[in-house]
Amino acid sequence: MNLENPRSPADSVIDLAHEADFLLGGLSVSPSSREVTRGGEREALEPRVMQVLVALHRAQGAVVSRDDLIARCWEGRIVGEDAINRAIWRLRKLAEADGDANFTIETIPRVGYRLISASHETVLPLVITETGSPDPVALPKKAPATAISMPSRRWLIAGALILAGLAGSAAAWLLRPEPHWTVESSRPFIATLVREGEPAFSPDGKMLAYVSGPDVMSNKIYVRNLAGGGAVKITNAAYDDHSPSWSSDGAHIAYMARKPGEPCHIMIATVPAGEARGVGRCRMTDHSSIVWQPNSSLLYFTDQRDDGGFGIARLDLDTGARQDIVKGDTSELHISPDGKSLAYLVHNLSVTVQLKVRDLTSGKERILGNIRQPALTGWLNSDAWSADSKTVLATSSSGSSSEIIAFPLDGGAPYRIYAAAIGISHLSASVSGLLAIESHISRKNLARASRAPIAQPDIIDPASGITISPTFAPDGTMSFTSDRSGSSTIWIKKPGAVAVPLFDAGFAALSGGKFSPDGTRLSVIITPITKQNGVTIKVLTADGASVASFDIPSPGLGLTNWTPDGKGLIVWDSRTHRAVRVDIADPSRREPVAPPDWQGVTIRGNGTFATREDRPGIWRIDNGIKLLNGKYRAGWGPPIVFLGDDVLIPDFSAPGGPRILAQPLAGGPDRVLAYAPGAEGLGYQSRMTVNPKTGEIIYVATVQSDTNIDLLTLARR
Repeated sequence: MNLENPRSPADSVIDLAHEADFLLGGLSVSPSSREVTRGGEREALEPRVMQVLVALHRAQGAVVSRDDLIARCWEGRIVGEDAINRAIWRLRKLAEADGDANFTIETIPRVGYRLISASHETVLPLVITETGSPDPVALPKKAPATAISMPSRRWLIAGALILAGLAGSAAAWLLRPEPHWTVESSRPFIATLVREGEPAFSPDGKMLAYVSGPDVMSNKIYVRNLAGGGAVKITNAAYDDHSPSWSSDGAHIAYMARKPGEPCHIMIATVPAGEARGVGRCRMTDHSSIVWQPNSSLLYFTDQRDDGGFGIARLDLDTGARQDIVKGDTSELHISPDGKSLAYLVHNLSVTVQLKVRDLTSGKERILGNIRQPALTGWLNSDAWSADSKTVLATSSSGSSSEIIAFPLDGGAPYRIYAAAIGISHLSASVSGLLAIESHISRKNLARASRAPIAQPDIIDPASGITISPTFAPDGTMSFTSDRSGSSTIWIKKPGAVAVPLFDAGFAALSGGKFSPDGTRLSVIITPITKQNGVTIKVLTADGASVASFDIPSPGLGLTNWTPDGKGLIVWDSRTHRAVRVDIADPSRREPVAPPDWQGVTIRGNGTFATREDRPGIWRIDNGIKLLNGKYRAGWGPPIVFLGDDVLIPDFSAPGGPRILAQPLAGGPDRVLAYAPGAEGLGYQSRMTVNPKTGEIIYVATVQSDTNIDLLTLARR
């Protein structure tokens, strides 16, 4: 490594290949190889993160503005604030990992950032002058021979300083912050070629129940001893088994068993092996979350209510009595170890979900906080209780990264305890200080639909990571969102050319890219990491310049869409439950374009088409209400797609494999148009689009989807 560091011009664009190596305290930094070395251990940084580190180091302790970082690290390209935030966050994690604290990055509000390290500081001696005042630049002075009072004065000053220090220590002890949970280490626990997930610790923390199977509809429940040994399979019926929850004595597990099209079965199995028996049925839902209240015969689960809505129900195993207790679209039920409180998530069409806690004695409820929902990634938010029943841990996602946030029950400020560049869901905490997580390893690529059945997707863009939201301009230029570069980025691929980045959003979640009718502009949905409610709609030129930006409460379903004249965007207003047109030239001008509750509104020359969240089907709504096809899935997220005079129907749960149907707009029966292996229709929803130059249907295919179980070690400090 070349440690000579001839300084580059501070204001030039950073080319890592030509940057000299340098030392940062005890760290050796090699920009050209993107490596940081400490104590013989090497760690690779993402290119943009290394560029930011170089830019801050070049400044030699001076402040670097955000604009300067964009100019030097992004070559002046328009980027979202979260792109910089993500790079700074990654460097701070690097600094935190180094116990010697070789550097810190200081935020200068509304100005920029400053890197502080031992190599950038000049430490001057601090001495007490003869006047008794601190002087950081004075050199020690020799007292005159006649000055007999100086020693006593200095002793007085020293004594005062000691007393002040003792008083400060006492005050600091009295005002010390409450200990926070933190993750001290992590390790893989169960990782095989099939899926594992939904971990649940036994009450004594010695065993872990989990589900495993070759696909999402073939899971069985297993238990494994944390001290060692193989897994024991405890369910074996012809159902998909999920959501295990232990009884307080550790002798039984309650779980849900499901078959497509049937209300789920509430089951109880004996541990480690024994008869499984049914104790109840769901009213309508085929999938539910269930939890056993400690030291009781009560089960809580999500299901349809008596009034037709959804919520949380309670089943008494002793009497068989059932009672609806919570209203709303809820999931991820967890009861505190002391049995007093129920934590759960409340979903809506916003970009966040509410984390709520219910007192099981009084019935009082309160919101602990809002957490960000994953953006089209396939994993779900989750929550769990700490062992002392005083904190709820919950997952939050941004792009393809996840974090675990602690929400104190006493109302203290939430704080992050863990972050990773993977999906995290289904948390479970043990009494011994372990936290089990379901970790997601996914790869999603763009594929070409086939007119004939094929076994594997025809991948057109074999990149790593997750690629979503393909959209075409009239000339065949394609845009999509991908995290292949390590951050959420919009990419542009012109016909016959390689894909190039257009807009880097950092940690922010990107989705819903849509070209304007003339292909000159691109709309995208952005969920900034700092935004707790609502999303930002940004309009860019094909070169990445910003045209407009405005906020809406939620993205809705099947939106955004452009108006035929390219002057407006159709978005969802969750406050009025209507699709509205937003004027690009003046985003404050908004007007309804459809009656309430119609989503996915698409205006074409041959009619206006829409879908609904509450019922399956696709309709024409501009001249009365006409159902075109009832197979269009209720709650489908991606926009409606047309091919000539047909509307495309995603039939991704077909028994023979995912396929695409064509429904004539003029009426008549649908027909099988193409096959789309790897397309998903549950949870993550594969988006389709049509290349106007070739007529090819491009969709998002899941190439790799595996979930494993990792164990994190928790501590309270």
